[in-house]
Amino acid sequence: MSFININWYISLAFCLIFFISGRQLADVQGGSPRTRGTVGLILLFLAVPSLLFPFAYIPGAFAASAWYNTFRSINRIELFSSLIAPAVGYATYRNPDSAYGAYRTSAQAPFARAIKPLAFPFCVLLISVNFIGPVVRPLDKASEFNDLWVDNGVYIQSIGPSGGPAALISAMHGINSYVDDEYNAVKGTYTDRAGTEFWYLARYALNRGYRTKFIKPQSVEDAPVPSVVRVSRLPADDDGPDYTDGADSVTRRSRPNTYIALLKRSGNGTITVGDPLEGRLALDPGEFKSLYGDPDLALALSAPRY
Repeated sequence: MSFININWYISLAFCLIFFISGRQLADVQGGSPRTRGTVGLILLFLAVPSLLFPFAYIPGAFAASAWYNTFRSINRIELFSSLIAPAVGYATYRNPDSAYGAYRTSAQAPFARAIKPLAFPFCVLLISVNFIGPVVRPLDKASEFNDLWVDNGVYIQSIGPSGGPAALISAMHGINSYVDDEYNAVKGTYTDRAGTEFWYLARYALNRGYRTKFIKPQSVEDAPVPSVVRVSRLPADDDGPDYTDGADSVTRRSRPNTYIALLKRSGNGTITVGDPLEGRLALDPGEFKSLYGDPDLALALSAPRY
């Protein structure tokens, strides 16, 4: 079961058009070396946004930053990944600016001939990195979505990877009693077997009218409510029951990255948590940290615009 972002197909179509355009621009005769160099710099500048997308999949804190997740939550922002194509097409097929350049190009001809056929596949690969997760990590086709509510407004995930969509539904329900279908949320956030990207949760909420803001809290005491937070479930000390669902299994002891909803905070600091696996929990900050640690990023939600 693969929920593929349709922007992938659009980006690949743009990639082909832009690559051909860049190649044709490189073949244009005339113009000074300075002019041609300026054109190359402009295309390189336009390609910069496309270079931001693969950074999300490089280990490190880049993808955990608030500004990056805000950038990625913009509707159809993935289409900008295709802007790498005109720069690569122009650079690969650019004619030499002088006779000396032609001589140097001739000396490097074997290398140039080897690089040119790889230019367009490189663009396709760079773009596809952003979309290929549901293809290489599809959900189990036998997955069933039960739409289970417990504890007066906490949505329980039906399969292991759907914790993010379930937490988001709980948070939205806590604001204005919003009710959603788990299958639609999983599909709309392009969830795969590895889970859900945080920015897709934000985009899903935005498309339903909610106002969102990514915040990087120093600790759980600083986390906004209501919100969805990304946390790491710490190993349990007890022998509590495991939660399993076929190939998409998840356990109390092995769920390193997950999402939960922070529903409210009382005057004494007690936090009401909507855990997609455990249900409604009332935790003081110490208890929260013993279960989840401190959240590394929070998606604050507020009422829809009318």
